[in-house]
Amino acid sequence: MKQKHSQEQKDYVLKCYLSGESVSSIQKNTNIPRSTIYRWIKDYNCKRQNKDHLINLKDYNDLTRKYERSLTIIKILQSSPCLATDSIDEKYFAIEDLLLKGYNVNVICAALCMSKGTYYNRKLRGKHGNTKDKLRRDELMPVVEKIYHESNQIYGPGKVAAVMNDRGYSVGVSTISKIMHENGWFSIRGGSKALYEMNQKRKENILNQQFTVTRPNEVWVSDVTYYTYNRIRYYICVIIDLFARKVVAWKISKKNSTQLTKNTFMQAYTSREITGDLLFHSDQGGNFVSKTFMNYLKELNVEQSFSKPGRPYDNSVCESFFSNFKQEELYRHEYKTAEDLKRSINKYMVFYNNERPHSVIRYQTPNKAEVKYYDKLRLLEKEKLDAGGSNVKNY
Repeated sequence: MKQKHSQEQKDYVLKCYLSGESVSSIQKNTNIPRSTIYRWIKDYNCKRQNKDHLINLKDYNDLTRKYERSLTIIKILQSSPCLATDSIDEKYFAIEDLLLKGYNVNVICAALCMSKGTYYNRKLRGKHGNTKDKLRRDELMPVVEKIYHESNQIYGPGKVAAVMNDRGYSVGVSTISKIMHENGWFSIRGGSKALYEMNQKRKENILNQQFTVTRPNEVWVSDVTYYTYNRIRYYICVIIDLFARKVVAWKISKKNSTQLTKNTFMQAYTSREITGDLLFHSDQGGNFVSKTFMNYLKELNVEQSFSKPGRPYDNSVCESFFSNFKQEELYRHEYKTAEDLKRSINKYMVFYNNERPHSVIRYQTPNKAEVKYYDKLRLLEKEKLDAGGSNVKNY
C-alpha cells in the first residue's frame, strides 16, 4: 500500500533541502524514500520556474514591440548614409532619405541619436540649409572666390566686401566672413614671411611634366575636384600612380581640407608596397601646402613637387582623369540621394582600374598593366636565381 505523507512532512523535507542538507541525510532522518524526496524537489523547482517566468499579455505585447523596434533600428543603421556621430546637417538629410523609404520618424531619430524636436526645428524653420541667408551666401560664393584668388589670396573679408560693393553688390563684411570661413579662404598676410622662409622648396616643380616613369610607386599625382548635389559641394580627392595610370586612392568629403588630402594619401600609402623613393605631385592648393600635410609627407620620406600657378598642364594627368570621370559618370546620372552619389563614384573608380583600357599603357587596364610589370619582375628574379645556381654547379 502506497504510504501517504502529510504536508508538514513535505514542507520539512524541502526546508532541509533548501538549507543545504543532502538527500541521503534527509532520508535517514525522516525514513521517507529517496524517490519521494526527489519528486518533491522536482515539483518545487518546476513551480518556482513557472512563477518566475509568469508574464501577462500586456508585458508580452510590450516586449514584442521593443523587439520589432530594435530590428527596425538595426535596418535603419545599415541603410543610413551617415552615423549617429555625424553632424546634425548630415543626420537631417539622412532622415529625409529614410522617411522616403517608409520608416517612422520617431524610430529614425532614435537610431541616429537625434531628438525629434531638433529635426522638426530644422525642417519647419528652414534651418537645414535652405534659409534665405544660406541661399544668399551660395549665390555670392563664386564672386567671393574669384575676388579672393584675383588678389592672390591677400584680401580678407573687409577688402573682399569693399571690392564687391564697388562692383555693385550690396553686402556686409559679416556675410563675406562667413563665406570665406566656410570655404577655408583666409588671407595669407599673417604668416607669409614665415611661410616664405620655411617653404621655399615646396613650390619647386620637380616632375616638370615628365609623366613617363619606369616603375609603380615612383610618382603619384593628385588633385581635388568637386560635384554639386542638392546644393551641397562634395569634394573628391584622387591619387594616381603614373606608371599604370592607376587610381591608388580616393576620398569624398563635404570639405576641401587638409584632412581630406591627408586621409587620401594615408589610404594610398598603407595599401601600396613602397620600396623606393616616391615623388608626390600636386598643385599649390592650401590643403597640399599646409604645414600638417607637408610634415606628414616629410615623416614618410616622400618628396613633394608642385605645379606652377596657372599651369594646369603641369598636372595634366589628373586634369584629364577628372574630365573623363565627369563626362563618363557624374554628368550622365540623376542621383536620388547623397549615398547614391557616393556609390556611383566608388563604382567608377573600380571600373576605371579593372575594366577601362588606357591609351597611354597600350590600351591595357591599369590593374593589368601593373600585374604584367610585377610578373615580369618576378620572372627576371627567378632567372637570376637560376643563373646563380647554375654558376655554382659549374664551378
